[in-house]
Amino acid sequence: MSKRHTDLTIYILLVLLKKPLKGYDISKEVTRISEGEIRVLNASPYAKLKKMLELKLIEITEETNENRKIIYYGITDKGRETINQELGKIELLASRIKSTLEGYDEE
Repeated sequence: MSKRHTDLTIYILLVLLKKPLKGYDISKEVTRISEGEIRVLNASPYAKLKKMLELKLIEITEETNENRKIIYYGITDKGRETINQELGKIELLASRIKSTLEGYDEE
C-alpha cells in the first residue's frame, strides 16, 4: 500500500473541487470544511501548494487585475484521482479496524 497523503493535502484538493481559489481562500475553506480541525497559518499553505504543484496534483492560472497578478490554484485530473485513491485507503483501513474490533468483541 502506498503512503497516504497528509490530511492538509486532501483538504486542499477537496476545496478545489468546485473551482480554483487563491491561497488565502484555500486556507479559509480548509478551516471551514475541517470544522476547525485544520487551521492553515498565513505562510504554511504556500509551502504545501508548492509541493502539490511539483506533484502535479494542482495547477495555477494567473490573472492580472489593475496591474496586480493574482494566482489561482486549481485541481488537476491527478489530484482528483488522488482523492479517490485516498478514499479507498481510508475505507480499507476502516474495514480492517472494524473486523479487528469485532474479533476482540467475540473473545
